[in-house]
Amino acid sequence: MIDRRAFTIGLGAAGLGAAGLLPLVSSNALAAVKQRPRGLRLYNTNTKERFDGLYFDGGYLKSAHEKLDWFLRDHHEGVQTHMDAKLFDLLWRLSERYRRARHGHVVINIHSAYRTKKTNDRLRAEGAARNSQHLLGKAADVTIQGYGIYFLANHAARIGAGGLGLYWAAKFVHLDTGPRRYWYKRY
Repeated sequence: MIDRRAFTIGLGAAGLGAAGLLPLVSSNALAAVKQRPRGLRLYNTNTKERFDGLYFDGGYLKSAHEKLDWFLRDHHEGVQTHMDAKLFDLLWRLSERYRRARHGHVVINIHSAYRTKKTNDRLRAEGAARNSQHLLGKAADVTIQGYGIYFLANHAARIGAGGLGLYWAAKFVHLDTGPRRYWYKRY
């Protein structure tokens, strides 16, 4: 049970915070969150490869970035690119949201990430955009085992995905770090 004094002090602090006189979260706390280690658990559904490790620890880890560049390569052509680190952060925020909900680690399934122009052109009949963010290393098509694509899309929208596409028949969600936009495809 909260005592009256603690409750009153809490209300006063909340009022000052709402008035802009007292920051609700200290800048040190925000800095600590921004600098805390970040890791990913990923499974590539095409190559059957896994990535399970830190990619950020006070800064982006070069060796992890290189491993992720290869892991997220165009598996059709065997070609990799330098992936956008913001995509890693987007996947991390998504996994953190699920981790808190499930009280455990989750594995994000990667169905597609980087694509060469040749692969993207071949996939145009399946709905690939001519100027896809996949070509820039800024996109991934994902699922998370145990969660439907609508649930996944709702969470992705809440964490600030740039592009968010729901592919109903293929049963995956597209996420990218480009401009904010949404779409739904039946194929």
